[in-house]
Amino acid sequence: MFLSGKGLVMLIYIGTVIAFLLLLLLYHYLPRRIFALFCLMLALSSAIVFYCWPRTQEQQPAMTAEEKYALVEQQQIFSAWYADYQKDIDALDRNWRRYHQILETFKEGQSDIQTTHLLLAQLDNDSQILLDRITAHTPPIPLNGACYDLLTEVVKKTVAYADAQHRTIALTKAAADPAALRTTDPAEQSRLLQSVMIRESPVGLFTADEITQIRDALSIPKDNEPAP
Repeated sequence: MFLSGKGLVMLIYIGTVIAFLLLLLLYHYLPRRIFALFCLMLALSSAIVFYCWPRTQEQQPAMTAEEKYALVEQQQIFSAWYADYQKDIDALDRNWRRYHQILETFKEGQSDIQTTHLLLAQLDNDSQILLDRITAHTPPIPLNGACYDLLTEVVKKTVAYADAQHRTIALTKAAADPAALRTTDPAEQSRLLQSVMIRESPVGLFTADEITQIRDALSIPKDNEPAP
């Protein structure tokens, strides 16, 4: 439970009066040097408490109707962009699952190297198309400056990840080319493809921090939300 401004002032006033009366009693019953030392320690303690006490944040002025409308517009701009962006992320995930499934199927002996190379070639083409789409998926111009900059960083990270994913698929396809392979042993061929996958795979795509900052910046403060 938090005290109101008047309640806090009254509490401080009462505490000051009690402290003053206590000092008078101590003045009469304590030796002067001890009393002076006590007053010095009390002053130092009060100063420490004053500077360490958390400051009450000033209440932000209520948003105007125009400010709320502008913020809602920004939310809609971001939401529309993010919905399309999420489709790209889902496509990246699907391609990556296909890639691993192709390699796993070959490793388990359920497909030959010719089929594996053909499937990787098809995936390489799909991956290039997706990379081109992600590269063209730039942040919306009407988005405000801070959010636009954060979204630019999201796009930068996503393009780098999509490019690394495509590179991994393309190199694996090249390694699976039957005409270029130096061995006909399926187990050895699988180990070769697995080594390309391990060496070239991107670490991961981490954009949660930027997305969270954007959503926080575009959220209407609770103090300005209508009462339920």
